[in-house]
Amino acid sequence: MNLLLAVLPNSGCQRIKAKLLRWAGVKVGKNVEIFQGVKIQGIGEVEIGDSAFIGHEALLMVNEGSRIVIEPNAIVGSRTIITTGFHQIVPYEGRILSREGTISTIVIGKGCSVSTGAMVLPGVTVGEMSIVAAGAVVTKDVDPYTLVAGVPAVFKKRLKND
Repeated sequence: MNLLLAVLPNSGCQRIKAKLLRWAGVKVGKNVEIFQGVKIQGIGEVEIGDSAFIGHEALLMVNEGSRIVIEPNAIVGSRTIITTGFHQIVPYEGRILSREGTISTIVIGKGCSVSTGAMVLPGVTVGEMSIVAAGAVVTKDVDPYTLVAGVPAVFKKRLKND
């Protein structure tokens, strides 16, 4: 499936891309835009809401038992990495992949934007209508209607007046 997503045109064939993802077990909403080179790796659950956008070469790594939820109208920028887990690293103890991995859920909230080259780490919820700046590394939950930036990502600005 990843190979087919890589060769289909950038902005065309959206229905075909959605059908390929559904065939592979991904829950895909209506009017989803998926650009060239998007990769989904792992055997966890992925859900992409209506009118969501996933940019060029975005990588979604979803461990067994884990979930990635991209809610309606969310934007996942080009070359963004979203990963639900990792394997424990212990020096001098064999291959990393042979060790038990972590399980988590990541939620990319309704209408939010995770900008180009950002990374979202295990267990994070990016709140509704928030913005993750380009290149940020999100290690903790992001409140709704906020802008975060940096490595690690930190609060920069409230985006809605209460």
